Amino acid sequence: MVKPVRLMGQFPPLPPGRAIRQIIADGLIGQWRLLMGVALLPFILALIVDLSAMFYLDVRGVRDVVASPEGIAVSLANLVVIELFIGGLYTTNLARMLGIGWRKGRMQLNEEWREAYGAVVLRLLLLYIPGGVLIIGGFVSYLFFKDSLPSAQLAPLLIIVPAVIQLYLYTRFSFIVAAAAVGAPYSVGDSVRATGGITWLILALYVVFCLPLIVAQLGLQVSAAGVPVFGFSYFGLLLATQALFLFRVAVFTVINLVCFVNRTGWAPGARRI
Repeated sequence: MVKPVRLMGQFPPLPPGRAIRQIIADGLIGQWRLLMGVALLPFILALIVDLSAMFYLDVRGVRDVVASPEGIAVSLANLVVIELFIGGLYTTNLARMLGIGWRKGRMQLNEEWREAYGAVVLRLLLLYIPGGVLIIGGFVSYLFFKDSLPSAQLAPLLIIVPAVIQLYLYTRFSFIVAAAAVGAPYSVGDSVRATGGITWLILALYVVFCLPLIVAQLGLQVSAAGVPVFGFSYFGLLLATQALFLFRVAVFTVINLVCFVNRTGWAPGARRI
C-alpha cells in the first residue's frame, strides 16, 4: 500500500539537471516505444479530422478564401477537435501510462479512465479559453492599432505580449492537467501554489523543448495552405504536421508529469491528508 503524501504541500524546488534528465532519458527516450504505441490511435484520428475538414473546405471552394466565415468556422472546429479531444486523449493515455502504468498489460477504458479523460478535456479547455481570448485580442489590436503606434517596432508586441501572458498562465495552471489524468485531487489554487518555486524552470522547459515544435508545426501548416488537397505533397505535409502535433503533446505531458510528481510528491494511491 502506498503511503499517503501531503499533496497540498510543496517539496523542494526541482533541480533543472534532474528535471531535464528525467524528461529526456526516462521519459522521451526511455519510453519511446510506448509513446509511439499510444500515439497510433490519436495520430489516425487527427489525420481523419484534418483531412476531412480540408476536403470539405476544398469542395466548398472556400479553403483559400481570406476571412471566409465558413472557412473560419470549419478551421476553428477542426482546431478544437484536434487540440482538445484528440490531444486530450493522447495526454490522458500518456500520463496514465507513465504515472500509474497499464493494469493487466493494456489501457482499460473503464469508468475511471472516462472520468480522467473528461477531466483532462475540461481542464485543457480552461487553459485554452483565456489563451484564445488573449491571442485573438492581441491580433485584433495589432490590426487596428499597428499604424497609430509611435514606433512600428512596437506593433509585434501586441501579439507577443498576450502570447507570453498565456504561456505564463499555462505554466502556473499546468499541474491540474497532469493531476486530472492520473486521478490526483488537485485544484487550480493547488497548482498555482505548487508551481510557485519552479515557474521559471517550467517556462524554460516549454521554450526549449516545445517552442521549436510549435514553430515547425505552424510552418508546415502554412506550407500546406497552398498545396492541393488531392496529392502526395499535401498528404506528406499532413503526416508531418500531425506527427509534430503529437510529439508536442507528448513533450508537454512528460514535462508536466515530471514536474508535478517531483514538486508534489504524488504517487499512485496517494491522497490528500
